[in-house]
Amino acid sequence: MNPNSLIEEIIAAARGCWGILAGNRLAANKLDGSWSGVITSIIAALMALGAQSMLHLPLPADVIAPAPVLVLLHLVAVNVAGFYGVFLFLRTKGKPFDIGSYIAAHNWSNFFFLVIALLLTFVLPGMMGSLVITIATAVFYVRAASFLLGISGADLVLMIGAQLLAMLGSIVLLMVIGGIIPGLGFQIIG
Repeated sequence: MNPNSLIEEIIAAARGCWGILAGNRLAANKLDGSWSGVITSIIAALMALGAQSMLHLPLPADVIAPAPVLVLLHLVAVNVAGFYGVFLFLRTKGKPFDIGSYIAAHNWSNFFFLVIALLLTFVLPGMMGSLVITIATAVFYVRAASFLLGISGADLVLMIGAQLLAMLGSIVLLMVIGGIIPGLGFQIIG
């Protein structure tokens, strides 16, 4: 699937992401898992992660964040590590898989969920918007694994574990690098 324009690709991605969230396997196929589709989704994810890095999310009092561009690089590294964890898990299982569609779905979901989260901050009071986004994200990730990778049940739990372990490993590595080179990573003072 190769949409003719960026607008068509955004619309197809929105339909695909909505299809995954709503449980519609046919609509989930609207996502472009080709190399060009993955690259476009990476651009959308970078826009979402860039916005997140500049929102100055709350941190504990004894943690100092690096410059927003470095926060963006940290977020990208953690996301890439998560995809690598999924990739390694799928290779270990030995089943054929389409990681391109899975990556495109997750990248576009980062973009769409950020837009929805920003809109919900104006509509829903307090933490209600965060709760809605958290539940929608969990449903999306479970269905994306099922629809796009054919993973469910115990394998889903193992895949999520592999993804979280890879992400945690990247966070620890980034903390070590930040400790060695001050200003490059999050610093804990005290």
